[in-house]
Amino acid sequence: MHALLNRSAVLALVRRWLVDIGFALAALGLALQFTVARFYENKVPPGGPLALLEGTYAVPFQYRVLIPLAVRGLLKVPTGLSFMWMYAAFDLAAVLGLCFAMRALVLRFADNLLFASISGLGLFYVLPFNFVHTFWYPSDVPSVLFFALGLLLLLERKWTWYYALFVLATFNRETTIYLTLTQIVVAIGTARSRGLWQHAVMQALLWSLIKGLLWFIYRGNPVVGFGLFENQLWANIEALADWHRLATYLMNFGGIWIPVAIWQHKLAQPFVRCALLVCVVQILVLATVGVLDEMRVYGEMIPVIYLALVMLVWQLGGVAKLARSWQVKLTGIGEHSNRSGVLQVHLLHPLLATL
Repeated sequence: MHALLNRSAVLALVRRWLVDIGFALAALGLALQFTVARFYENKVPPGGPLALLEGTYAVPFQYRVLIPLAVRGLLKVPTGLSFMWMYAAFDLAAVLGLCFAMRALVLRFADNLLFASISGLGLFYVLPFNFVHTFWYPSDVPSVLFFALGLLLLLERKWTWYYALFVLATFNRETTIYLTLTQIVVAIGTARSRGLWQHAVMQALLWSLIKGLLWFIYRGNPVVGFGLFENQLWANIEALADWHRLATYLMNFGGIWIPVAIWQHKLAQPFVRCALLVCVVQILVLATVGVLDEMRVYGEMIPVIYLALVMLVWQLGGVAKLARSWQVKLTGIGEHSNRSGVLQVHLLHPLLATL
């Protein structure tokens, strides 16, 4: 009997490994295809990638310095790769990490490994709408990854990791301020307000210090707009009269925002409902400082809006029961072993393995 139990445990572990390996291979294939499309179908600003490395590009783009600094450091290693190949490698790593991060986010609310894995791969439906056939910048996809990881860390209240991520992400893009706003709204909306304002003030100070440092370093660079943003409000109002640009805007996130907007009140997860409120703030801000149909600027909202859609699907009658049934049939993983099994064997970054 003891040997039989051991054999069952080993088989269960192997099946979990197979789920994770299959997910990783599928994610890698889709991430490669997406990254190739990013570099072949997008407009790369002439001279932009090299100027970012040299620190001479226009601000505010030059403030988004994390990936250019990393590429510049790696160029000192004799890999034989050009800087554009290294930019592509960071894009690939970011979108692959995002896929794993979304699976982990879904698994926090839907205790089903198979459903979470399919949902993680489903993200590749959304990403091309925002990051293909647009301008290419090295900070774009990493900013989405950082936001998804930030949501994970806020959920688990892993503050040491969260602040480390916050600092890195702010060097990548100034939109980390929306993570701070998400933390405030979620804490108020879910009665988890202990230490709320201390954390909010700390993040605001870190954000201001980093932005001030970057302003000082690149104070002699060319300036676009006001140096941190451009006023696009009237241009965006005029763009609404162009049906083609309006259609592009309405297909933001692949159109998944439409069912989310209609049925968001049915979401059973207070964290997700509160995080959606921050997306409304972002939309309003971008109406002023973003180009209406430049879809890449809406990227940080993808983890929240996609998670909301997935949760609405999970709540549909029979979906959870069907997912649990198929998971047992295909993998042998029981309903209550999902979280522990996944965290033992998944191929996530060590940061996620601590969550």
